[in-house]
Amino acid sequence: MKNMELRAITRLVMMATLFVCIAGGVQAKELTLYEVVNKAIEYYPLLQQRKAEYNASRAHVSTVRSNRFPSLKLHDQVNVGTANSLTGTYFPLGTVVPVAGAIRNDNVSTLASGNIGLAYMEWEAINFGYYGASNNEAIAGEALRSSVFENDKYQVTETVISLYLDLLKQYEYLKIEQNNVQRAKTIFDAINATVVSGLKPGVDSTTARAEYSRARVGYLQAMSNYADARIALANYTGLDTTRIEPDTNLFDKMQTIGESFTSDSISDEHPMLDVYKKQYDLQLADNKVVAHKYLPKVYLLGAASVRGSSITGNSDYSPNLADGLSYSRYNYALGAAFTYNIFDLKHRHDQLVEGKYEAEAKKQALNTRRMELTSLLKQTKEAYDNTVLQLQELPVQVNAARQAYEQQMALYRGGLNTLVDVTNALYAVNKAESSYVIGKDAFLRLMSIRAGINNQLDTFIANFK
Repeated sequence: MKNMELRAITRLVMMATLFVCIAGGVQAKELTLYEVVNKAIEYYPLLQQRKAEYNASRAHVSTVRSNRFPSLKLHDQVNVGTANSLTGTYFPLGTVVPVAGAIRNDNVSTLASGNIGLAYMEWEAINFGYYGASNNEAIAGEALRSSVFENDKYQVTETVISLYLDLLKQYEYLKIEQNNVQRAKTIFDAINATVVSGLKPGVDSTTARAEYSRARVGYLQAMSNYADARIALANYTGLDTTRIEPDTNLFDKMQTIGESFTSDSISDEHPMLDVYKKQYDLQLADNKVVAHKYLPKVYLLGAASVRGSSITGNSDYSPNLADGLSYSRYNYALGAAFTYNIFDLKHRHDQLVEGKYEAEAKKQALNTRRMELTSLLKQTKEAYDNTVLQLQELPVQVNAARQAYEQQMALYRGGLNTLVDVTNALYAVNKAESSYVIGKDAFLRLMSIRAGINNQLDTFIANFK
């Protein structure tokens, strides 16, 4: 409810500003299609989110590469406690205090001090391709994030173009309704003069006033629609669109371009296809990770330690606990270890089967999307050809309707027709001009859609700076 109220208030403010601009003759700044699209790309939060996700994926590649590094741990500790031990075996539970030393028949409560320093290195030197597969998976993930950004950029660009064209259409509708009000006012003034002079019946004046009122209502509705279009565009660009007008020469500019950005085939590099292709590539990379993840591993191990104790080699306790703080013994060891979990064979098989079907699903999703784009390309081609033919007739219709209106007005002033004839002519002008706006809007949208399908949006938009 609050959002609806806020939207209504915003619309009223924009309508008021729009009315002031029109009534006061305030010169609005023209905003080109190129400027709008670039503002949206810089401003729209979703694209900023995608950029951050892409940067995170790049950082993840570096993280995965660092998995090759060995583990080297340094440890040092000083202890004070008893040293009573027994012969026997137990599993290390993590809570049992380990004791090294001679075994006595009785417990000794005398405290002893000890000191130990340790360096331990462990390196997974050989894992039969797991490092390489993991690195390739991270790179595939980075490529997917990049493709997602480009796809969302494409989608936002298409949306902003559509909103801009809607703004242009509503602007032209507003001009039509403004002209319609002026024509209705002209009819009302002319009829009112003849009624006052007694040449026409009073009912004509009443009918003309009703038509004038209807035209003003249509104009106010057009202002509301134009304000809505401005709000929608502002949501994507962050611009203050209250004093901005669309490029009214856009139609003429697009006509000069023609079909230079169109072809009869879909590029495999199209963002809406590439994102599916990158999902498929990532799944294949993930399958290779699974294939290498459960293979045997060879570790290189190394350790060195130094130790001191206040208990002498004869098991005598030194009365000075500080004697255990100095190092008196050292040890080192080097080794290699081979590990393999036999039951990983089952895990590997199950996950590879699952990954195989996941890859097939993503491949078919790619094929489905390609078919949809191919179908859309054919449909837009047919619609474009039909719209071009309509645009050859619509200007003729507009000019003829305007001439017919002027003729009917002249005949009415001469007393040779009725108000109904004039009103019908006014309706015909309004309908013809609206049809022309619809035809131009369809042409502009089809041009942008065809450029988008052929992955030429950036080059296409650059023509409208």
